[in-house]
Amino acid sequence: MILTLSHQKGGVGKSTVAWNLAVSFSKIIDVRIIDLDTQRSLTVTNALRQEQGLNPIAMLHFNTAEELAEYAQNDSDDILTIIDSGGFDSAYNRVAIIASDLLITPVSDKPFDLMGLQKYEEILKSLSDIQGVIVKTHILFNNINPAMKRFGDLIEFICMSEHFELLTSVLRQRVDIAHSVGEGKSIKEYRIFSKADQEMDELFDEVKSILNIK
Repeated sequence: MILTLSHQKGGVGKSTVAWNLAVSFSKIIDVRIIDLDTQRSLTVTNALRQEQGLNPIAMLHFNTAEELAEYAQNDSDDILTIIDSGGFDSAYNRVAIIASDLLITPVSDKPFDLMGLQKYEEILKSLSDIQGVIVKTHILFNNINPAMKRFGDLIEFICMSEHFELLTSVLRQRVDIAHSVGEGKSIKEYRIFSKADQEMDELFDEVKSILNIK
């Protein structure tokens, strides 16, 4: 199975979400991370994890998009591959989108994030035309102000596109999340039962259900 955190815009939280899901799923299934981010954020985080004496996550890197496509062709239901795509449009990222069993696109309530989502929709439309099927991503409200309770306008905007499907889970701005990644830990390993941990658990359960992982 392949799960990709994808958005053509950087700074939306793809790496943080990918990391927390990878650590959580590693408890129940063989997990590999493909780090396509030019900053190699998760590669660095994984090194920090090893320095903390925690079990590292298997990391994969590819020299070409063709190598990534070949890996995807040999995909197995016994392994969950989580791809942290870069915040830009590229052959690598398009291969990841097409190969994925589940796409997740984090987005906040900030205007620039929403404008970026429109650009990303154009990529999905292009790939849909090539593939002959509607390529969809699951939108995750991420880094949302804790005081924000209503999402009416955002939901209406997202539901207008046939390429977007909204996750029910919501991740809000939490200081613990940034601190945990800085130590190579998931939020659960850093501060269990915190609000951030509870929200990430809800996302984990939702993704687990979509992918039908027992």
